[in-house]
Amino acid sequence: MQILTGMAASAACTAPYNLVGQPTTSLPLHQNDDGLPIGVQFADAAHRGNVLLRLTAQLERAAPWSDRHPLTAPGAA
Repeated sequence: MQILTGMAASAACTAPYNLVGQPTTSLPLHQNDDGLPIGVQFADAAHRGNVLLRLTAQLERAAPWSDRHPLTAPGAA
């Protein structure tokens, strides 16, 4: 049940965009002091997405994130 509660909280941020067909993306452009990703959300015009795709491609080239990983606490599994 705790998982469903967490999913419902996350869906509250995306539901309005899904209802109107507005494409969005969240990119982990920053990290906090513990190495956890901090996402920035972008949205494009309803039923479009071309500007959003170009923006995300440019940001990924400028600040690649696929090789970044959160720090692991000592003794953590």
